[in-house]
Amino acid sequence: MRSRNGHPGHSRFWFGTGLAQFLSAELKDFPGRRVAAARLFAVSLIIALASQTLHVPPLGALSILVCLSYDAYANAGQSLAFGLRQLYYLFVTVLIAVLTLVLAGNDPWLLLSLSFAIMALALFHARLIAWPTGIALWYSIPVLYNPDAPAAAIHSALWNIPIIGVLGLGTWTLVHLSIKPQDPRQLLVAGLAEELAAVAAIFSGRLADAGVAGQQKPLHKSAAGGQFGKLRALLGHAELLHPTMRRQRDTYLALLLEIDGLRQLASWLDHSLAADYRAQPISPEKLAVYLALQNACVGLRQSLAAATGSAANPGAVALDEAILAGYSLAGQPSLMTAFWRALQRIAALAGQLQCDPADSGRKAGDEAMAQWRPAWLGYPFWAEHVDSLQYGIKFSLGAILCMLIVQALDWPDINTAIPTCLVAAQTSLGADYRLSLLRISGAAIGGLCAYFYVLVLQSQFDTVIGFALATTPIWALAAWITAGSDRIAYLGRQLGFSFALFVLHDFGAVTDLYLPRDRVIGILLGLVVMGVLDYALWPRRSSVLARQHCIAALRTLAKFTVRLPDPGRLISYTLPLRLAAEKDLAAAQDLLAHAVLEPDARLPDKVRERAALRAIMRDAERLSSLLQIRKRYRLLSGQQFGRFPEQLQQHSLGFDAALALALEQTAEILQGERRDSANQAAERQAQLKRSYAEHHRIDSLPADWVLEWELRFKLDEQITELLGSMQASALNALPER
Repeated sequence: MRSRNGHPGHSRFWFGTGLAQFLSAELKDFPGRRVAAARLFAVSLIIALASQTLHVPPLGALSILVCLSYDAYANAGQSLAFGLRQLYYLFVTVLIAVLTLVLAGNDPWLLLSLSFAIMALALFHARLIAWPTGIALWYSIPVLYNPDAPAAAIHSALWNIPIIGVLGLGTWTLVHLSIKPQDPRQLLVAGLAEELAAVAAIFSGRLADAGVAGQQKPLHKSAAGGQFGKLRALLGHAELLHPTMRRQRDTYLALLLEIDGLRQLASWLDHSLAADYRAQPISPEKLAVYLALQNACVGLRQSLAAATGSAANPGAVALDEAILAGYSLAGQPSLMTAFWRALQRIAALAGQLQCDPADSGRKAGDEAMAQWRPAWLGYPFWAEHVDSLQYGIKFSLGAILCMLIVQALDWPDINTAIPTCLVAAQTSLGADYRLSLLRISGAAIGGLCAYFYVLVLQSQFDTVIGFALATTPIWALAAWITAGSDRIAYLGRQLGFSFALFVLHDFGAVTDLYLPRDRVIGILLGLVVMGVLDYALWPRRSSVLARQHCIAALRTLAKFTVRLPDPGRLISYTLPLRLAAEKDLAAAQDLLAHAVLEPDARLPDKVRERAALRAIMRDAERLSSLLQIRKRYRLLSGQQFGRFPEQLQQHSLGFDAALALALEQTAEILQGERRDSANQAAERQAQLKRSYAEHHRIDSLPADWVLEWELRFKLDEQITELLGSMQASALNALPER
């Protein structure tokens, strides 16, 4: 096979690489994967042995599918939260299924109508909260698998589904809490200490530039983005295992944001200092500031790394104001001052964590009680989430159609078509196609492994121990593939489920060799039905959705340019915007990865559009970081905006407005509302630079302070350059007339 760019063996399905390169990357060994694979292997083997000894083989296969579908890298808090929540959804599903069968079990058309509505709402809810589609999947097993026998369906809902849930979710949760469980609070503290260590290494590099003994430059430049999202998720997981942390959630969030902001600021400095800047001498006063900053970072890092309680010891941080006063100049904002104030804020927040604050959640709870009317009772809620509603309707309709086809053919062994429609429910056409290919590939490989087991290994063993030895390699293979990235994990799940469905179909030796064939036929039926529906009914093109997410991210970034009155507004204003922008950009990246599988993906306009959107997303991520750095510099550097001359204030506000306008124009170009750019940010930045130079008399300042201002101007220049690049990319994303 030769791809469009001329490389033999390259495929759109293998993410632009050849099959060998794809497998080499996705099957790579690393310590974390070994732990994850060991967990999944233990879960699969335990369920397989339990299903054989307790005589519930068919339920064991479904339990294995449930376990292989969940995150094998989950820490202890995440595992407990996920297991409890899924068990809750399981019992809710049982209740809904039983009520539906009791009320409409003897009326097929009423049963179909209710099932369609229930599964559509379940899929809508799952899409809304970004949660696995467990309710719809579990509901379909007792209700749609055997609709002509309501009594048997009620028995299945009351007994089989709880057994699947308890056997699957219970085993998954216990294994995750037993095999190398990780305390999320310890991971959170270690992550914060790692962030501070990276900042200390950057300061050490600057001291090494100045020739200070005992200092060394970092081997690799650190990434500017930090790991805020990961640490924020760990905070949520830690609150489940350590309930006392919930009372201090706001303080923890502020600490995460401050440390991440310090890391962003230091990383930007490290990347922006060119070789000629590094070669310039540093005054003794500035060296003293750098040494104090480095010592503060090291002290905080060590106290965080050694902390086993709720917080570090803020006494480990000693920042003598006299050291900063010896370097700073009256009225001159400074990057060193921004570093200094950031570390002071971090130390103060760490000190607050040692206190036992009053119940700060009462006010929020009172406000929540005041809003007694749920949002979903109003039309705006449904109008805003119409795509999720269409998603639920479309895939629920597919499951109903497959059930009718299975009943019409009187072929119950192809009922795998029904869950296929629900499992294949993805956000776009490209994602549906990719998951469908992984599903059919995994089912085929699992079927071949099952045939190999029956024809070669089954006759050699006649005990449960022999069964375990014979099936161990297949469980290990499925676990290892499932522990990979999202690009290949689903193949491993289907491999394990297909093999389990075959070998656990009944107690004792396997004789029904038609099962793998019928399972693959059922999957193909489900994929065909959903492929037709997904393409004909509200098709969701990956590139179109990616463009919409890019537009939303750009308009969110435009709000970053608002000048805040004080640092206390950083969390309340900046944090929601940052999370929204990061969420939209991450969704757009995932969608573009799937866009190459859609029918018109190789058209020149589509290729150019994807390249332009990738460039916009790359620049938008960098711009988000720079805008946050700029906001933090303004608030912490000692900049006295209210004392600036009126003309300088107008130039600064004009530059802010130009940045917001440029981002809005880029969004309008992507929407197709305009085909030209009128970026005035560069002109406004030049005016602001001249105004700063005149007011602060930069030409007469010492060399260290000239460098400070050059870095400040470079930050604005980097922002304007990114805006120009993004507008050019947006114009390239437009189709040719």
